[in-house]
Parts: sequence; C-alpha cells; structure tokens
Amino acid sequence: MGARTKVMFVVTIAIALLVASSCSRQGGAEGPKRGTATVAYSSVGDPNAWFTTFAGEMEKEAKKRGYTFTVVHAQAKIEKQIADVEDLVAQKPDVLILGPIDVKGSAPCLGVAKKAGVPVIVVNRDIEGEPGKDYVTRVYSDFEWVGAKEAETIAKALGPDKPIKIVELHGTSGGGNTIGLAKGFREEMKKHKNMEIVMSRPGNYDRVTALESMKNVVQTMAGSFNAVFAHSDVEGVAAIQSLKEKGYRTGDGRDNSVVVVSNGGLKDAIQAVKAGDLYATVTVSPYYASQVFDAFDGFRSGKKLPDYIRVEDFVIDGSNVAQHESFAF
Repeated sequence: MGARTKVMFVVTIAIALLVASSCSRQGGAEGPKRGTATVAYSSVGDPNAWFTTFAGEMEKEAKKRGYTFTVVHAQAKIEKQIADVEDLVAQKPDVLILGPIDVKGSAPCLGVAKKAGVPVIVVNRDIEGEPGKDYVTRVYSDFEWVGAKEAETIAKALGPDKPIKIVELHGTSGGGNTIGLAKGFREEMKKHKNMEIVMSRPGNYDRVTALESMKNVVQTMAGSFNAVFAHSDVEGVAAIQSLKEKGYRTGDGRDNSVVVVSNGGLKDAIQAVKAGDLYATVTVSPYYASQVFDAFDGFRSGKKLPDYIRVEDFVIDGSNVAQHESFAF
C-alpha cells in the first residue's frame, strides 16, 4: 500500500468514526427509535363503548409506531387490576399505561410497577400518587371542566328566571371521573343561584342501574325536577328512556320538557341530540392515543413532562351535532 493510499485509508476511518460518534450522540439526544419499545396497558375493562374504543385507538397507535403492545382488561375489578399489573410488569415492558378503576383502590398498582422498575403513564382518570415519583404523567379529559360545562349548559337551557331543580345520576363512587364531574358541576352551580340538586342517585355508568334510579326518582319526586345531570351518556340515554316511559317529555325545557345533559359522545347520545331528546352531551374523548404515545416518546428522550396533559373536549348540542356525528363511538 503506497503512502498516499495509506493516508486516504486513515482519513476514511477517522471520518467513519466521527460519523458513528455523531450518530450515537444524536441517538442519545433524541431517544430510542420507534419500533424498539414494548408497551403494556392495564384497562379498566368496563364493557362499554368508551373503553373498547380507547383500547382500539391505543393498539392502532402502537402499531403505527412499530411498538409491541399488550392490553389486559380488569373488568372494573380492583383486585384483578392489581393482579394484572403484577403480571404485566413481570414481563419488563418499557412503560405501563394504567387506567385506574378507583383513585385510592388502584394506587397500589403504582407501587407494584415502581418495585419492578417500570415507569407508569396514567390515563382515563386520576389516581392517588405523586407525579415524577409514582408516575411519569397523567393524560385524560378534564372532568371538572366537563362537569362545569354540563351545569353551564343546563343553566343556559332553562335560563335565570325560574328555579332549576336537578336530578343527578352519578357514576361509581371513588372514580376520578365521578369525583371530578361532581366537583366541577357544583362549582359552576355557585354562579347560578337558581340551580339546585334536589336528588342524587347512583347510575354507576350502567344502563340498568340508571334506569332503575330514574324510575325511583319519578315515583318519589314527580313534577319536582326539570333537569337531569348525568355523569355519562349511558346514564343520560337511560334517563330519557325512563322518563318517556312515565309520560315525561325531554328536550330544551320549553313546554315543561325535562332538560337532560350528559357526557361522552356515544352514538346513541348523539342520535338523541339530533332527535331533540338529549339537550347536549359534553365530549369525553377516547381519541387521544397519540398524546399518550407522544408523552411516552418524550419521556424516553429525557424530555421534562408536565404533571398533567389535558385532552381537549367540547359541547355537542342541536347547533353543531350535524358536523360532529363522526365523533360518535
């Protein structure tokens, strides 16, 4: 090998090493490339359309990014969720996505994951724990905002000049969404002195329970209410069915109709808005898998994340239902 050839060979090797070093540094700055992560998701597993839609969105987004994805449904049972999380973190995923069933009841899942060295991103609803220590961040709808919007919408429908007597069909006790909805609604009520909750009954995000509760309300309080605050579309649609069976009209408050407002975005609810039976539904979007995975990617790359990442929602009523039909799930 001649001297000139030797020099060129040494220079080529040096350049290659510099490029490799640069790529390595860039990889460290940008985090691991997509397609190399394993993601485990512990779902509440309640058999309603919201949870199945969200789980489906998560699976699609994971596939899009080339990630290995596993989901286990807890069937809304706290003991099962804790056992599920123990099984999931034993497989050493790169992240555990946790949808808590209960603020306090699901909190032990965080300790299980921490002991296994698996970072957690909380979705769907709140949990008891310290951000940055027990979990990376939380990503879900602002339920206090949703509750406040339901109160504001009822106030708008019935106006400030007559008493607004409200029946509340609340969700399962202890759930972060139930707590947030109730708090937000009551805070907004303080701005409207003519609003009063005259009865609060369990709906538990369940059609049969909500039907029975509304039936009991009608029997004991006939004519003593003019609005229903439902903690979900399942309960709102059930309330409408129960009221109609007892001869009530539901709608915009005119002609003695009962104003029913709920939240979610279910197909049945949006059709009820179109028909004029449900006054409005405030969305609780299940379409935010990209925000969850963006948070995960940011965490892996060393980005400092906020304690809470909000999912944006909006009100669907008679004025805009036609343009938002595609939101339905």
